[in-house]
Amino acid sequence: MIKALNIHMKALSIEKTILNIANTHGVKGQNLSLAVSGGPDSMAMAHALIKIKNEISSNVEVLHFNHQIRGEAAKSDSVFVQTYFDSLGIATYASEKNVVELSKKHKISLEDAARSARYEFFASHIHEKNNKSILILGHNFEDQVETILMHIIRGSGLNGLQGMAEMSHQTIGNLGINIFRPMLTLSKDSILEYCSVNNIPWRSDQTNTSTEYTRNSVRLELLPFLKKYNSGIYKSIDKLGHSAKRDYNYISAKVEEIWPSIATIMDDEIRIKLNPLSKLHPSLKWRILQKAAKTATGEQQDVFYKHIESMLDITEGTTGRSIDLPGGFIVTKVYEELLIFMPTDAPSKITNLNNTTLIKIPGSTFTERWKISAFLQTENDCSHIKDVGTDSLMASLNMNLSNEPLWVRYRNPGDIFQPSGMTNSKKLQDFMVDSKIPRRDRDLVPLIVSNKGIAAVVGLRIAEWATPPKHNRVLRIVFNPRTP
Repeated sequence: MIKALNIHMKALSIEKTILNIANTHGVKGQNLSLAVSGGPDSMAMAHALIKIKNEISSNVEVLHFNHQIRGEAAKSDSVFVQTYFDSLGIATYASEKNVVELSKKHKISLEDAARSARYEFFASHIHEKNNKSILILGHNFEDQVETILMHIIRGSGLNGLQGMAEMSHQTIGNLGINIFRPMLTLSKDSILEYCSVNNIPWRSDQTNTSTEYTRNSVRLELLPFLKKYNSGIYKSIDKLGHSAKRDYNYISAKVEEIWPSIATIMDDEIRIKLNPLSKLHPSLKWRILQKAAKTATGEQQDVFYKHIESMLDITEGTTGRSIDLPGGFIVTKVYEELLIFMPTDAPSKITNLNNTTLIKIPGSTFTERWKISAFLQTENDCSHIKDVGTDSLMASLNMNLSNEPLWVRYRNPGDIFQPSGMTNSKKLQDFMVDSKIPRRDRDLVPLIVSNKGIAAVVGLRIAEWATPPKHNRVLRIVFNPRTP
């Protein structure tokens, strides 16, 4: 009698544990999508949440995915899950995909292919219903330990050593979903006992005994081997996870505190100031670069340790070095900044960069990239430039140049330029380097040229010989970007 009472109390404690964790993470009142394979963990998780759904004011549904690895046995599992939850009046949705073919097609492991296909179904279903449902997974304490150990084997940092979070956000493709794992503190034995006490049926997956899969090998071979050296290996690894989480959360908070003062996010690039970055502790410096890379590429891209190490190496090298990031992004050092950007094909959209276009003076001239307006006015008269935008460029030239032809073009090899204030000319290439114009932008800087040479590097500098006298009329030439 006492033993039966203890078993009953343990069963109730599982429901209470899940209820407390759900309340801690603000799950109350949310729609819940329960991922159920048919095994004891997911069946226990679903049973407990269905029992407490009224207490947390949540609507629940069941999602099941058939990986088509086990043939008829897998089909039987699908029928089992759908039949069981239909009998409880719980909406059940199932999907399937041949992950063996998916694995071969993308040249990834069967485990990765299965996970990818499964999560893709979960995310697409949740977004198609547009109910902002939280995905609930049945990972338990042993699963957490195995995950941490697998991350150690793969050389993970603090983030991986934390293991799985009870509540997290994940991007699948371009779909973001919230994931809740309420059973990470519950052991496999307690879950099996819960199923037994509540007469919860479940299915056994024969692939769980195959050591061909990495996780199974860790569970069935590596962990038992490690027990020879530490009988409490599960608790030790779990303690490592909690310690890593504590340190990771502290470092992450410091990164978020520093980030606004060191990083600038523009439409098509991220700029990191190298001087303040160099003064940070190596740990913070590494995390800032990691955040920059992930912000640029998106969480769905695999940014690895080697990428961040390469970025760190670039910050300490010379200007002009660059590396590639996943997703087609480029990281390069430009003087006192680190730039992360997606290269554009803007130069190739111009019919011929070396073509010249005659500028109408006064009047408007149109090129593929610019609307060019030219007019004469006094130096302090701004009546014609009141509509100049932040993306516009302007040059104020000696009015005598209005009496001769002027053209617009882009740079040519060997161009020479005499910047205002200088008695000698210099290579345009050297002027652009001295002006800290990123290499990728130099071919897109418009030049105003006359028969005498380059009169202006538009937006940057006027030629010495083209500079207007003070307190005199000037030739204004304004470049406004044309929208595609």
